[in-house]
Amino acid sequence: MTVAAKGTVTYTQPLLTIFLVMAAAAVMRVQNRRRRVLAIAGVCGLFCVSWPPVDWLLSRPLEARYAIRPFAAPTGLQALVVFSEGIEPAHFERPYPLASQNTFERCLYAAWIYRRYGPLPVLVSGGQGAPTMRDMLLSNGVPDGMVWIEGRSDSTRENALYSAEILRQHGVSRVALVVDATSMPRAAACFRKLGIGVVPAPSSFCQLGPISQELLPSWRAIRQNEDTLHEILGLLWYRLRGWI
Repeated sequence: MTVAAKGTVTYTQPLLTIFLVMAAAAVMRVQNRRRRVLAIAGVCGLFCVSWPPVDWLLSRPLEARYAIRPFAAPTGLQALVVFSEGIEPAHFERPYPLASQNTFERCLYAAWIYRRYGPLPVLVSGGQGAPTMRDMLLSNGVPDGMVWIEGRSDSTRENALYSAEILRQHGVSRVALVVDATSMPRAAACFRKLGIGVVPAPSSFCQLGPISQELLPSWRAIRQNEDTLHEILGLLWYRLRGWI
């Protein structure tokens, strides 16, 4: 699991643990056997989706194929591509859009790859959030003339579909794809289905952190498990639709 920098227990972890203990205690008071079985299953399910090691185990089929090491650009690489995970739109009190944590990490990693192996054009694919991604690249050393924008997509498939159109217009057929390791199998498969060669450049991995955080249920684990399950179901759905 990705953990906080200080490696300390958060306020929500003991709270969630208390809720689980209270629910388990209530289950033990249920007299009807069938209802008790269903209640126990519910409590166990809640524990599993909120326990960090479960997310780590579920992410292994998605991430284990990628080495945890800095990206090394192969010969023949023609461009970098960054898919957005999400951009929060501007609000009245915050009159500018804000990149999600995953989008932020992806853009920073793409900028690092550019500075190390450039000059290479960097294509940002994120629908209406693409300008925000471009601004992040510019502020991290990527020249404006080296950033291409795909601004129509609303899904991973559309990220690949519309990005492939732009890449073909520039004669690009082999790219380094920057997304997190959990999202990489589906995103890379979409590109390859469209005839674009992909060199995976995972921006982050699901890793276990300090024992003090990993042994207790947490709200963060619930979110991470949701993202992992989204990718697993997404792979199945994309295969059924013939998109990968």
